[in-house]
Amino acid sequence: MWHFMDHKFPGLRDTFHLGKQGKALRRSRAADILNAVESVVDGTDNKIRLVPGYMKKLQGTIQDSLDFADDLVSQIPLAIEVSSSTFTSDPYVNAFFTNVTDLQSIFSHSSEVQDYMEDCHDNNARCCALLCMHREEKTVMGMELSGNMLKKDVMQTAVSFSDHRVYSPAPSEPETREGLKNCLFQGLVTNALERIVQLRLANHQLQNRHQVLHARLRRHRQQTGKVGQGTRTIEKTNLELKKIEKEMLHAPLLTPQILLQQVLEVFSKPDDFVQVRKLQLRLNKMGIKISDNSAQADNKLNLTEVIIGNNLPRVVTLAMFPRKELLAKTVFSGF
Repeated sequence: MWHFMDHKFPGLRDTFHLGKQGKALRRSRAADILNAVESVVDGTDNKIRLVPGYMKKLQGTIQDSLDFADDLVSQIPLAIEVSSSTFTSDPYVNAFFTNVTDLQSIFSHSSEVQDYMEDCHDNNARCCALLCMHREEKTVMGMELSGNMLKKDVMQTAVSFSDHRVYSPAPSEPETREGLKNCLFQGLVTNALERIVQLRLANHQLQNRHQVLHARLRRHRQQTGKVGQGTRTIEKTNLELKKIEKEMLHAPLLTPQILLQQVLEVFSKPDDFVQVRKLQLRLNKMGIKISDNSAQADNKLNLTEVIIGNNLPRVVTLAMFPRKELLAKTVFSGF
């Protein structure tokens, strides 16, 4: 049968198999999205399941947020090797760390890296992890070579990297990238949960304030009946009570539909939660910025910065770190 079809329609068998593979991939993707929807509901509020058709209402938005995470992680450059041997040869490693001891201690201080490496009995093993750090710029006075003349007290911009953090170590770069996608997705879940918690807290505070004012008003009225004074206090409390009641009237009730709406608002705008920007720097070996028209030897750095929520931007890169570079616990525990 297939021999005849191949003769009459060359490539039909491959097309048939590719079609089957495509359907399998689509089914797998659909299953992943359904699982993601359920994990979002589990991570925010189970009452969302009381909304008729909640699954269908969330599917498209959740799929878009997964695609957003895929795209964002794909913008992170290929991994660099961070080791004593690359400190002098790789411009990124040279810029990111002060010296070899600095880079070794940063990775050795990471509990995630330590836990991962403890399970590796091969001394030649290495892990791929996400390296995050703050980029800082400050003005300094230095020297600059202009032609054959050495100028002193030249205003320069020094670039440094600090507050290094290491996350999600894994055996390979693809696994680390997958871990990062999960982290971003869970960050959106946490953001949605925080919105729900804030709504609950605001409603709870209004109800408490309402009860306190009611009790105060009742007490003032009782006292006024006895001593014949306090009318102004009663009026003031009554006005405040009416204001609170008006706020309670406009405050959203935490119905399943409102809970679902909070989740949809977060996942429909993931770029409100996390943003990526690219920048290019020209630095010399001392970490001093070099102008574009300068003929000085330089290191060109193409950096990726990620901004999460209201936090300061952090430079991110993937880093391969060899196990043999890990400092013994007795060495770095006293730092």
